[in-house]
Amino acid sequence: MKKIIFLFFMGPVLVFGQATEYGAFKIVDTEIVYQKIFFQDSITVGKLAEFMKSVPEFANVSVSNDEVTADLRDLTVDYKKFMFSQVATPPIIQTGRFSGKVTAEAKDGKYRMTVKSLQMKGDIGYKKIPQPENMTNYACMNSGTILSREWCRPNMLGLLEQAITDKFTYKSSKKDSDW
Repeated sequence: MKKIIFLFFMGPVLVFGQATEYGAFKIVDTEIVYQKIFFQDSITVGKLAEFMKSVPEFANVSVSNDEVTADLRDLTVDYKKFMFSQVATPPIIQTGRFSGKVTAEAKDGKYRMTVKSLQMKGDIGYKKIPQPENMTNYACMNSGTILSREWCRPNMLGLLEQAITDKFTYKSSKKDSDW
């Protein structure tokens, strides 16, 4: 009887101990996805499209209905910019090039960026990845149902999130000469 009670109380702890989200990354339909909401006054889909066309990592930017779609290509992580040392940064973050399919949507005072089909190439430490491969295969376990503990760290998904967020933060293309 004590074993049954013990399992009853420990069961939920084991289930809830597995991460399905880390920062702006989450698992959606067995795929790791980046999704974040940014707050920006007077943002429009047109302004987002103009901004995305000015960022070199975005390609094939197009506007349809009330969203902007683009390809994210060869995003690299500048880990030194985010105050991480080379020793503390995993090889895939140092050498990796990340890509995916981006969707941007705007509402009053905010916009949401979503990256699906995340792929990566680079050196993962135990293997070199010369051609883009699905990041879900490396960052997730159990057929894409939980995030790998090795990836749920500030120097892995945390750094990748900072790099993507840095690229996705809206910056007006107009120079303010009246300062």
